[in-house]
Amino acid sequence: MRLILSVLFLIFSSSAWAMGNLSTQVPKNSLIGQQATDIVLGKSDGTTSSVLASRGGKKAILVFWASWCPHCYQELGNINDNLASIEHTGVNVILVDVGETKGEVNSYFDRRQMKLVSFIDGDSALQDPYHLIGVPTMVFIDDKGIIKNVTNEFPLDYENYFNSAGA
Repeated sequence: MRLILSVLFLIFSSSAWAMGNLSTQVPKNSLIGQQATDIVLGKSDGTTSSVLASRGGKKAILVFWASWCPHCYQELGNINDNLASIEHTGVNVILVDVGETKGEVNSYFDRRQMKLVSFIDGDSALQDPYHLIGVPTMVFIDDKGIIKNVTNEFPLDYENYFNSAGA
């Protein structure tokens, strides 16, 4: 019995270690300099469109999030509170909920009294192209559609994240 428990412990701790270091296996920085991946998705307001077309030719911050995520709760609050001033700088914020339904997203926005609109990626189709290993993930895309930076929190100096990798 002790041998079985020891083997199980080794298997579990090896898996946990590998998962904890997943970001080193597929580095987010490998996205920098690449063309951003596009897809047509439904939105929380009932419309459907291309994710990147919503950039309108401007710089954009693509925010991957989920309603169950406590860090997303904080980051979406920051975005909601500062959306007008962010957009005033010529930067579009594009929200993409990962793995949930339109009903879940709208319920979340209603509970938080947010006037945000989000794309709904219920099938997590963008998970692989953007190397998502967790949410929130912020992808900074320039006006030409090129990925300039990737981070897991919304930085106060977000404008600098369009200028150079690892800002």
